Amino acid sequence: MKIFAHRGFSARFPEGTRAAYEGAVIAGADGFECDVRLTRDNQVICFHDRTIKRIAGERKAVSRLTAQELHKLVNAITLNELLDIAIDEKKDLLIETKHPVLTGGKIERQVLEILNKRSSEIEEAGINITVMSFSYLAVRRLRGKYPDIAKVIKYALAARLSREKTVAISIELIEKNPGLLKKLSAHRIMVWTVNSSAGLSLLKDQKIDGVITDKPRYARKKLIGEH
Repeated sequence: MKIFAHRGFSARFPEGTRAAYEGAVIAGADGFECDVRLTRDNQVICFHDRTIKRIAGERKAVSRLTAQELHKLVNAITLNELLDIAIDEKKDLLIETKHPVLTGGKIERQVLEILNKRSSEIEEAGINITVMSFSYLAVRRLRGKYPDIAKVIKYALAARLSREKTVAISIELIEKNPGLLKKLSAHRIMVWTVNSSAGLSLLKDQKIDGVITDKPRYARKKLIGEH
């Protein structure tokens, strides 16, 4: 079971920043999770929300700002910059493309272009990179173009009916539906966002591939017993 740092070590550092991801390395995370959007200058930026209001208090859309402006306003880094860290530190990476957006499937095309350009570096580092989304259309766009894709699923019925090889489901879904994990046909299952002692204990002996958490050090201690 791998431990993925959700937007980096976001319980201790500002989410999605270089400090958060570098902190996750020190905390012993096996990999990183990030959300990506397109900036005004067509850069793939690691940022979750549609606007920067929650982080910076300004109602400015990410899509209306340049990557440089986002770096100054919220310390956001680009996907290429995060890849530098992942490759150097040999950390797996989960990339979630955000939807709905006015640019449609352009975000998937840009992400795949970056991954293809850096495929030799990724292979040499021996890391696994998964591209995922809540959007059915995004997953369909990725299918056949990238070997490791995942569907992020909100509801129990959708999880049970899904025929995707890799899925990501929430810990709340598992807590509300005991036995759900045993009913999934996916070959690879990841669970988000698992921060509580109860949630981590629930997953400790389950056959899942990854836990996505804001607290990678705490999760490692609970799941693996390392301090």
